[in-house]
Amino acid sequence: MAPMRMGTWVCALALIGLACGGDDGPGDLDAGGGIDAGGGVDAGSFDAGDVDAGEVDAGSGVDAGGGVDAGGGVDAGRSDAGPVLPDYDAGNPFGDAGTLGEPEWVDLTIHIDGMTCAPLVACGGDEVGTWDVTGGCVEVPLPDEVDEISSRCPGFTLTSSGRARGRVVFDGTIARRVAQSEVTVEAFVPAICANFPGVGGCEGIERQIAMADAETACVQDARRNCRCAIRRVNVIDDADGYAIEGNQIVSATLMKRWDYCVSGAELRYRDVSSSGEREPGIIELGRR
Repeated sequence: MAPMRMGTWVCALALIGLACGGDDGPGDLDAGGGIDAGGGVDAGSFDAGDVDAGEVDAGSGVDAGGGVDAGGGVDAGRSDAGPVLPDYDAGNPFGDAGTLGEPEWVDLTIHIDGMTCAPLVACGGDEVGTWDVTGGCVEVPLPDEVDEISSRCPGFTLTSSGRARGRVVFDGTIARRVAQSEVTVEAFVPAICANFPGVGGCEGIERQIAMADAETACVQDARRNCRCAIRRVNVIDDADGYAIEGNQIVSATLMKRWDYCVSGAELRYRDVSSSGEREPGIIELGRR
């Protein structure tokens, strides 16, 4: 079986960057509600050595110290000791929020498994007013290396979560946006994978992921399995002119278009720009 390089691990774990080895991957994931997943990830070129599943003889009853049982299965031995990363103090970019107060944090749906968000049927509507972020769905495409790791490393899993808060004010001419977001991806790496020669265990994985310029931590449990977390946060604070063309919001300077639909007190929109990187997913706003 071909060597599995540390760069493969970094591509799989540094998911928020969504790029491996330079500028060829997707760019910023700015969903209008302040969701900015960041830029490229330099995967590095560290060679962790050969990964040959045939070298693991489960029938011999060898306990690799990393949760490989005699039946050939992976005993994850997962720790429920709490979050890998401490709570993030996001601060307050909203200043004096007046009588409305600061927007509340809301959960985002983050798809990292190939699923897509429910389609948005553009219907237009009256956008003028003050809107707070109430939710959203963001599609995060995974690099091909994830499938490779999953097939070679039984028990390797990924989970994701996201939250945001923000406020958008449309006055018919100018759109004013202030928002924060936080997206976290956690990876569970069984000890048999984390402790191959050259990988360096949890500490080695953490060092390599940190090259993606994201907040990163890995912890090791008693079985030498690793739980790693990568978190990206973003604050957006801008204003731009806009116009309504049919069922689209068209920016004055950003050269972007969004399909949108106002239904009652809800506004939903999706980037449909014909040039540049599209903002993936759908953002939901509620009228104040």
